Amino acid sequence: MSISRRLVRPLAGLLAVVVAGTVALAVPAQEPGEPQVVAAPRAQCGPGSRPEPSIQGRVPRAEVDSGRAAKGYWCNLTAIGHIGNTGGFRVHRYVDKAGHECAYYDTALLFPTNALSLSGEPTGVAVLDMSDPRHPVRTETLLTPAMQTPHESLNISVRRGVLAAVMGNPAQYPGGVDVYDISGDCRHPQPMAAGFPATPFGHESGMAPDGMTFYPTSPGTSHMSAVDISNERLPRTLVTSPYNTHGMSVSDDGRRGYLATLSGLVIVDLSEVQDRKLNPQIREISRLTWSNMTIPQYATPVTIGGRPYLLEVDEYSTSDSGQVAGNARRVGAASWPP
Repeated sequence: MSISRRLVRPLAGLLAVVVAGTVALAVPAQEPGEPQVVAAPRAQCGPGSRPEPSIQGRVPRAEVDSGRAAKGYWCNLTAIGHIGNTGGFRVHRYVDKAGHECAYYDTALLFPTNALSLSGEPTGVAVLDMSDPRHPVRTETLLTPAMQTPHESLNISVRRGVLAAVMGNPAQYPGGVDVYDISGDCRHPQPMAAGFPATPFGHESGMAPDGMTFYPTSPGTSHMSAVDISNERLPRTLVTSPYNTHGMSVSDDGRRGYLATLSGLVIVDLSEVQDRKLNPQIREISRLTWSNMTIPQYATPVTIGGRPYLLEVDEYSTSDSGQVAGNARRVGAASWPP
């Protein structure tokens, strides 16, 4: 995927001043001028590649109906290992203090219907020993409530060695949170909390890098909660804010939140949460929209050429009926049509 620098703007250009003591619940949305949308150059795939037969990033319906899509597509990559028959919305890598290398991925699109499949694989979050990446070994399956149905919320703090998820599905589930300690032996996570009622509903999540705050989110019900997991066995909800957040990320210092909401990209101040102030508030700093927005999915800070940017990726483009997301065939996702 080719990304023009014109498609993302420096963070400094997105941040607005908030008057001290004022809760900014409805900051006017910015919609700056946009570059011309052009097709990214097609990648040159070397020997052994199996690229998509159509536009890169798109799989034609015929490929799905024939079963060919199930064999996968790749360009200038070599598969060195494989395990299982299910994928994950979230996949994480972690190396513990003893040097064990592990991977974690969720297995459920819609629980408990996946339990009725004929794959023979257990439900829950898979724990893999990746010491030999050519031969991954499944050492555990996490079966607590949120790990059975995390949807897009499986999250990790590498700094602290904490794994967490909130109960979710393609719409939303009651927001029970599970927390695991993976810092000792990542091959065998230790359950700390299971099904803690941290937020009204769950779907996705964010995690402060220091591993002290977990942020369950639910775009369809406009709930985003800050959950203190500094005591992994006794999580406590600090605040629930009315942001219809899909995916989100948190700055390295824990003081900024970058929210992909159903109404656009929103940057919020998480300082009061990070500082554990009494009755903390999450204040909106700025809001950005764009003309071909579909379903904002995830926003993450990146550095390009030594400058800070914020990269947001939308989910979906449109269905045949045009009802899955807006803007008809003007794709607002990561791949752009000619």
